[in-house]
Amino acid sequence: MTPEGRGDSTDEEGGEGEVGGADAGGGAFDQGKMKALQGRGKKGKAPTPKKEKTPKKEKGAPKKTMRTWGMNDGLKDADLDFSDDKGGAGALPQVEKLSLAERSKVDEADDDFEYDAGLLAGDGDGGSKKGGWFSSAVRSVGINLTGNVALQAEDTEKALETIKQKLMSKNVAEEVAEQVCLNVQEDLVGRKLAGFTRVSQAVLQAMEKSLTRLLTPGRVVKVLQEVEAASRRGKPYVMVFVGVNGVGKSTNLAKIAYWLRQHDKEVMVAACDTFRSGAVEQLRTHCTRLDVELYDRGYEKDPAAVASEAIKSATAKGKDVVLVDTAGRMQDNEPLMRALSKLVNMNSPDLVLFVGEALVGNDAVDQLTKFNQRLKDLSRDRPPRGVDGIILTKFDTIDDKVGAALSMVYTSGAPVVFVGCGQTYPDLRQLNVKHIVNVLLQ
Repeated sequence: MTPEGRGDSTDEEGGEGEVGGADAGGGAFDQGKMKALQGRGKKGKAPTPKKEKTPKKEKGAPKKTMRTWGMNDGLKDADLDFSDDKGGAGALPQVEKLSLAERSKVDEADDDFEYDAGLLAGDGDGGSKKGGWFSSAVRSVGINLTGNVALQAEDTEKALETIKQKLMSKNVAEEVAEQVCLNVQEDLVGRKLAGFTRVSQAVLQAMEKSLTRLLTPGRVVKVLQEVEAASRRGKPYVMVFVGVNGVGKSTNLAKIAYWLRQHDKEVMVAACDTFRSGAVEQLRTHCTRLDVELYDRGYEKDPAAVASEAIKSATAKGKDVVLVDTAGRMQDNEPLMRALSKLVNMNSPDLVLFVGEALVGNDAVDQLTKFNQRLKDLSRDRPPRGVDGIILTKFDTIDDKVGAALSMVYTSGAPVVFVGCGQTYPDLRQLNVKHIVNVLLQ
C-alpha cells in the first residue's frame, strides 16, 4: 500500500517522486500541474540556428596553385610580385625591389636630412628653410654640435647678461659693462664654433680676451725704460701727479720715489702744491726719509713756474727723474683746472698720472672722465694732451671689487700704471692684468 497523498517513486507520469512531499501550501502533489509546467518549459526553449551551407564553386573557376618557396631559379621579378595592386594609383612604393646600391642611396639621403648641419641655424621648414625643432632644442641648451653654424646675436644674450651682472657686482660701471658686452657680441656674431662647443664657453673666452685687451691699451707705460731713454737724451724724465682732493697724491708720489731709488735712479721732487697748507712740509718729511732732494718755493707761487724751475735745476744736476706734486682740485673748479693745464702746457711732462681711489668705484670713473676731458679742452697741444696713466690707491681695501680699474681704463684709454696696496713705501705694485681679469670673471 502506498500512503495517501504520495506518488509512487516509479510513476510513469510523476517522474521524480519524493522531490517534495507537499507544495508550498502544504497540499498534496498535483501531477496535472507538473505536466503543464513541463510542457511550458519545452515551448520556451530557443531554437537551434541552422548552419549555413558553403556555396558551391562555380564551374570553370581557376584552381588555386601552391606557392613555390624554393630558390626560384629562372624566375623574373614580375613572377615574384604577389601584391594585389601592381603600380596602381594607390600603390605603395615597392622598396623591396630596390637593389643594395639603391637602398644605400636612400639611407644616405635620410641621414643627410636628419643630420644636415643647416638644420641648426634656420627657420624650421626642413629643406629650403634651415632650422626647426632640432635647431631650437640645440640652441636652448647652448651647444653647437656641428661646427658649421654661425652664431647669432640671440645665441649670446643669456651668457652676456650673466657676465654683465657679474661685472657690475665687481664695481664695474653699468654703462661700461653694457658697452663691453655689446662689443663682445659684435665680435662673436657670425663666428663658427668648433663642434660640441657651448656658447657660454665661447662667450666667456671672448670676454676674457676683450678685458685683457682693454686693460692693456695702445700705450704701455714702461717707466724704467722711458727714464733710461730720457737720460740718453740728456734730460730728466718728468712725471706730474694730478687728481681730486684727498686721494693720496703726495703719499703715492713718495712710494714711486722709493721705487725709483730701489732701481738706482736719482730723483728730485718739485713741491708745486702751493695752495694747501702743510703740503710742502709733508713732502719735505718724505724726501728726508727717502734721501731725495726737494725743490720748493713756498706757498702762493705759480705752480707752472715752480715746475719749470725744478726741471731746469734737475737737468743741471743730472737727475734722472722729476716728480711734480700738484694741488688737489675738483674737475669743475675752473681756475684750478686752468692753472693745472698751464703747468702741463708749459713744461710738457713725459707722463701725466691721475691718482684715484679704487674704493670709490664709479665716482673715480666720473672724476677721471671729467678731469681728462677738461685737460684736453684747455690743452694747446695737437692732438690735445690729457691723462697718460692711472694710479689706483687703496687697492688692498676692495677685496674683489676691482671693477673701477676696468671702468677707468675704458673711459679714458689710459692704462693703470701702479696700484697702491698699503701704507708703507714698498706698498706699490704694477697692475697684473691677468689677475684682474680672473677676478672680474670669477
